[in-house]
Amino acid sequence: MALPYVALGDSYAAGVGGGARLNDCWRAVEGYPVLVARALGVDLAYQACLGATVRNVERDQLAVLDSATTHVSLTVGGNDIGFVPVLVECAKPSWMVDSDPVIDRALELLRTELPARLAGLLGQVAGGAPNARLVLTAYPVLFNGEDCNALTFFSPHEMRRIEAGVGELAEVVEAAGRAVGAVVVDPRATFAGHAVCDDPEWVNGVAFPLEASFHPNGQGHEAYARLVAAAFGGGESAGPPREVRIEQGPAGRGEASTFSLPDLLSPESLDGARRHGLDADHVADLARRAQATALGEDAEAARVELQALDRLVRERLGR
Repeated sequence: MALPYVALGDSYAAGVGGGARLNDCWRAVEGYPVLVARALGVDLAYQACLGATVRNVERDQLAVLDSATTHVSLTVGGNDIGFVPVLVECAKPSWMVDSDPVIDRALELLRTELPARLAGLLGQVAGGAPNARLVLTAYPVLFNGEDCNALTFFSPHEMRRIEAGVGELAEVVEAAGRAVGAVVVDPRATFAGHAVCDDPEWVNGVAFPLEASFHPNGQGHEAYARLVAAAFGGGESAGPPREVRIEQGPAGRGEASTFSLPDLLSPESLDGARRHGLDADHVADLARRAQATALGEDAEAARVELQALDRLVRERLGR
């Protein structure tokens, strides 16, 4: 029998960062769809998956929709524009890469291709679940202007461009949702003051396993759940959480990549250090110390010096 609530989308909808994963899709036991289902007291068909693009949702997640579906939530679009590659490039030190071209490419995809992709997907959702209330979500604030993580090198310029892109993505999501009568949830205002490095942060910075990096943590998924439940007409007035049935969809990951830390010992890093007038052997020594498994004063001192070298190169480049 079909379940009334279907949760579609990417890793944000799969609950990555919201507790222990259930399978290769990284659906989490405390992901926002689970919390929404409990708040509303409706059984959940959990379809969302790590790495999912619009194409993956269309191919792998829509089969459970039918006329008995009453609730559909969807978070998707970030992977279609290459959000993870943007984060991977921006996390590298300035002597390794100029991240502006990859950000420019993401914005080009956002402006030229994503609107049509979302429109096509939402049309299929509406056709597959004609009686459902659809809640479409955007993405939260990631940065407050600070990168406090030890082995990433996000600059103020990069963080500003990322946040501008998140805002533009929210506008595209809102327009697509409005066209089909969906309720659109923009979590940015709710997450303000709770970005990476804020206290408390609702979005992970670098986390282990790395797949959870730059995703909502438990508090972040709780915040998402409150917004989505309210958009469905529930929320705090719905009473205490209820036991619900949860059935999982296919467990294959989507096609998008996941976050990785910069390899400071790679040829890209060491050759770049030389080009920018740094002592490559010293950079390599710092990298080995900073990446040491055992934490300690020496590793922390190496990280501090690497950050200082990054700032020096950025100042020379005017970034």
